[in-house]
Amino acid sequence: MRGYSNIMSSTDSSTTTLSGNGQKVCLENNHHLWEPKSGAATEPLWHLRVLVLKDQEGQGDCPGRYFTFKSKHHLTHAANQLEAAFRETFDIRKCGCDSPDAMGGRVNDGRCQNFTIEYETETAKEEWRQFTGRLKVLEDEWEHEELSML
Repeated sequence: MRGYSNIMSSTDSSTTTLSGNGQKVCLENNHHLWEPKSGAATEPLWHLRVLVLKDQEGQGDCPGRYFTFKSKHHLTHAANQLEAAFRETFDIRKCGCDSPDAMGGRVNDGRCQNFTIEYETETAKEEWRQFTGRLKVLEDEWEHEELSML
C-alpha cells in the first residue's frame, strides 16, 4: 500500500496507477481501456428470444429463434404480440436475460426478453402445424423489421 494515499490525492492531469511494487506509473493521456469502433451503431439493440418446448423437448421440431429490435418500444410490441397470440392456449414463461457486469455478477438491463412456449400434444387445442403457422407469421413480421434496421 506504499504510496497509495499520495496517488489517490494526486491532482496532476496524467493518469496514474500503481505498479506491482506500489510506485506511481504515469500513462499517456490517450490510454483507453475501450474505444468505440468508428461507424458503430450509437443506439443499443434490443433482443427477443423465443423457444418452443414441444412435449418438453427443446430441440428438433421448432428450434429457438433470436430477433433484434431497434428500440424498447419495438421489443415491447413484439412481446405483447407473442403473449396475445399464445397466452390463452399455451403456458408461456417470460424472463429477461442476465449478462455479466464489470464485477463478475449478473445484471438484467431489460434489453433482452426470453419467451418459452410449452406445447403439449395431448392437451393442445390446436394442431402443431397451426401453432407453428401462427408463430411463423409473427416471426416473419419481426424479421422484416429487423432487416429494415440495416
